Parts: sequence; structure tokens; C-alpha cells
Amino acid sequence: MAQFSPGARTLGDRLLPTIGNGGYDALHYDVTLNYDPAGNLMLPGSATDITMRATQGLSEFSLDLRAYTVSEVTIDGVPATTARVDDKLVITPAAGIANGRTFHTVVKFVGAPLPVIDPDGSTEGWARIASGGFVVNEPYGAMGWLPSNNHPADKATYDYHVTVPATHVSIANGELSGPLGADGKPPVSADGQTRTWNWSLKFPMATYLTTATVGLFDYTKWDSPASVGALGKSGRALELYDAHSSIYSAAQKASAKTAAERQDDIIKFISDALGRPYPFDSHGTVAADAQLFYALESQTKSHFSSGSANPISHSTLAHEIAHQWFGDAIGPATWDELWFNEGWATWWAWYWGNKQNNGVTTEAQFNATYANANVANWAFSPTGIPQAANMFDPSFTTYNRAAAMIEGYRQLVGDAAFWDFQRALIDQFSGSTISTNAFIALAKQIAQQKAGFESSNLAKLDTYFTQWLKTPGKPTMTPTTFRASTTVTGDVSGTVPATLALALSGTPTFGAFTPGVAKEYTAQAAANVISTAGDAKLSVSAPGFLTNGAFTLAEPLRVELSKSDWTAPTSNENVDITFKQLIKANDPLRTGNYSKTLTFTLSTTTP
Repeated sequence: MAQFSPGARTLGDRLLPTIGNGGYDALHYDVTLNYDPAGNLMLPGSATDITMRATQGLSEFSLDLRAYTVSEVTIDGVPATTARVDDKLVITPAAGIANGRTFHTVVKFVGAPLPVIDPDGSTEGWARIASGGFVVNEPYGAMGWLPSNNHPADKATYDYHVTVPATHVSIANGELSGPLGADGKPPVSADGQTRTWNWSLKFPMATYLTTATVGLFDYTKWDSPASVGALGKSGRALELYDAHSSIYSAAQKASAKTAAERQDDIIKFISDALGRPYPFDSHGTVAADAQLFYALESQTKSHFSSGSANPISHSTLAHEIAHQWFGDAIGPATWDELWFNEGWATWWAWYWGNKQNNGVTTEAQFNATYANANVANWAFSPTGIPQAANMFDPSFTTYNRAAAMIEGYRQLVGDAAFWDFQRALIDQFSGSTISTNAFIALAKQIAQQKAGFESSNLAKLDTYFTQWLKTPGKPTMTPTTFRASTTVTGDVSGTVPATLALALSGTPTFGAFTPGVAKEYTAQAAANVISTAGDAKLSVSAPGFLTNGAFTLAEPLRVELSKSDWTAPTSNENVDITFKQLIKANDPLRTGNYSKTLTFTLSTTTP
């Protein structure tokens, strides 16, 4: 007899423990929205049909949902019982659902979609704008409008059918399907009142990347230029969809259009650099003065919520497009991997900015980041964010620090291995998710196979990642310090000598000083120098005066080196050291031994 039990009402995310649900895998969402923008209401006929596969025998399961009045839930057409518990829609089927069974859950609803306030106070979900809703969901705003398994680990494909007034645009993930007019829009209904926008996304997507934005927009559909433009994953010309607020000023519209026209160039630049295709078949920009003060990489439709003179920043556009590979196609396994999304997108904005937009090099960006003296910015590690309110505050942790870690890795392994690493990430994890430990394991594998790292350097690479990703405070392991302490295993045993080696021969002595006789006494020693550095300097501490208990000679001790500077490596080079002590005829001398301890230092600025 099959055993059935309730699915978990959480996926146990450390930062957001209430989101996600267990006991099933969501495979596909078919979303039907009949939306009245004037009243901000979902009207009868609105529903979500979720194709699910049970991963245990289910007596009940839950979805994340804060909004709406749910009028009915059916499972494969059979009515189910429901309850609302906090932000969960708890569903009890008429009969248990066997482990491994694929089934359809249809949730019918009416009412207002909701904005969701983040732990850091920002707004997401169905953010109200005067003409409809601006829909962005990171990290958990989807529960404000979409019944779903609202955790990035559970990706699914999507279809949307959004009916709105004929004057309005609804833009969602994927590509438009069905007949389109010359203006690229769906046809108007027979009564001339509405349009239904049918969008289809065949690639897996996390719920936080979904969108179904509705409003009054200047809408344009275009394709990348034939033969020279970017290609979609299918190999066809990339489809591009832009929806920019109709109430923007003429200057704002012109600025947004100019930025949006760079989409094709940016996508092609990244794709060519990676040697891998863009992971989807379309992209687009959605821009409106939603007063959210951030942009979001909604899958295939980057959203910009600014009312500024330039609503779409070119560098931010490059950042959001880079997310389509890193964050969207390859997603975070948990919200502890937010650094993966933002670190890669920040690095790519740096790189694109340098190569295509007159920006500084990625090396300069690393140096500027590492030079940041704000202690609060280094207070916690990218994987050790203390609470959800700190996911984006300070942004330095998940954006700049993570990007600098990536750039540092590039400097350590070299360009060829670094690009191989990016391609390996795409080949192994696109369409799925990645954990921090999986990232580190692959980075070490590439370093060993493509950059020749042996065991001691792999151990140091572990230290590098541990400091940058998992340890609070400013890392001390950088490309410079990594190289300065490199050791290599010998053929028999042990390690090669230290990069800098200094040996002194014996203890020099002046012999006996004769009182009442003027004389300069000398003593000799030698130093043996080994240096594999680009430069080296031999120095000695201030000689001062020879002492005998409380008595001190009247004249200072002098030390002369036959050589003190090198501009190239050297091995077993001897340096003569001459010690000089002047005794004048009238200098008082006390019976006993006079001595002085000196420190000799061999140093370098280019290890």
C-alpha cells in the first residue's frame, strides 16, 4: 500500500526559510491572467495550470501565494481542498498522489495582485504603476501574483496568456506566439476591447525571474541583423522586444531607445567572447518610472524602473544581459549563491565597459575594489550574509567583492584557462543551478588541467576562495601574495628553497681596542644571497654604537656593503660586509666586551 505524507512547506533556504515547498518538482506553468489595469484586479478566467511531478507520496502539498481569492483548485480535474496558512496555499487532494506521478494542479483566482516588501525595505512583486503593474520578483516577489514553488532551485518552463485592454501592452518571458500584426502586437479581440498576449518560454526559469508586466508602453519588436547580428540558442536571429513607458518625455524615450539598440551588440560581444551561444531565443528591455530604484534581469526581459533622464544605463544593460548567462541560465542553488549572479554580471560589466565603452581594465577594477577602505564593506563574506536584509545592503559584498574574486582568479590562472572555466560553467550548469562548492571544485579542476596547478597551488587556491567567499573581513590572499609564496614540489622530496634566501658567515670581531691610541679598526663578514625575484635589496638596520653594559663607544659603528641592489635574479652571490670602528686617542674605554646586534634584510617589490 502506497504511503502518503504532507510535502514540506519550505525548502530550508538559510536566508529566506519560509519560501519554497517540498514533495514535488514544478515542470511547467501555464499562466492565464485576465487583468483590469484600471482596478488593478485579476478578473474571472485567471488561473495557473502547473505541471508537477511528485518526489514523494503526497497527502498534501503547498504553493507560495500571498495574493488573491482562490476560487477553486483541481488536480487532474478533480477538486481539491485548500487552506491559506501565512503565505502558503495548502492543497489537499481527494486521494493521495503517488511518488513519481506527473499531475496538473489548476489554481483559479480573482482579486488584486500585490507588491511584496523585501526585508531590506525595497518593493517587488506586482509593483503598481498608473497604467498597470511593473513585475519584478527578486528574491521572492512572485508570491504577490503567481501561485508557485517560489525558490530558485525549482526551475520550470512557462506559457503566458495575458488579456488586457487593447491600448495596453503585456510583456512576459520568452517569445510571442500566435498571429501578430504589422506592429508586432497580437490582434485586437472581435469586440475591439482587448488583446491577449501569448508568450512562451521553453527554457527552464526560476520564479524570481518571471514577469508579466502590463502598462501603456511604446512597444517595438525587432530582430537582430541578418548574418551579422546575435543569434538565439536555436541558431536563428535573436528576437528583441522593447516596451518603454508612453509617458516618458521625448528625451527620455530617445535615450532609452539608444540604449536598447545596443542589446544586439552586447549580446553578440559576450557570446563571441565566450564561444557559446546566447542561452535563450530573445531579449528585451522594459522601462517605466516605477520608483523602485533598481534594475532586474528578468529572464529574456531586463527591467529598468527609473524615471531619470537616461532610463536605461548602458553599463547596467550590459550587467543585466550578462545575467542571462550567469544568474538566469545558470541559477543559484540557494540564496547563499546570490554572489554568483551578481559577481559574474559585475565582472562582465567591467569587461564590456573596458572593451566596448571606454572603461578601465578589469585589473584596475580589482585594484580599486581591494583598496576600498570602508570596513563595513568587508564585514561579512558573500556566502555569510547575516540576514535577508543584507542581501543587497551593502551591495559591495555580493557585487564588487565577488567580481574582484572572479577577476583575481583570472589573474591567477591566465586568460586561456579563465575562458575555459566560463565555458565549462555554461556546458555543465546551464539550465540548472550551481552551489558555491561546485563552483570552487570546477575552478580548481580547470586550474589543474588548464593552468598546470599542482597540489601546493591548489591548496592555496582553496585558501583564496575560502577567504574571498566564506570568511568575514578583507582577504589577505590576492594574486600578488599568492605568487609571492608559491612553492613547487621537488622530484625526490621537500620543496625548492625560499624565493629569497640570505646567509651570513660567522660573527665578525675587531679584536682588542688599544686605549690612548687613535686608530680605525675593521672587521669582515660575508653574506650569501639567493633571489628569484625581479628585484632585490639588501639592507642593514641602523648600526648605532657598540656598547659594554652601561658604557658606549664615542664614535658610531659603520657598515659597508660591496653590493646592495639587484635588478634580476641571482644565486649564491657573495657580498662583502665591512665593519669599521674609529677609536680616538682621547676616547675613554671601559674594560670588557663591546658588541652590537644588527639585522640584515633581503626584500623585494616584485616577487
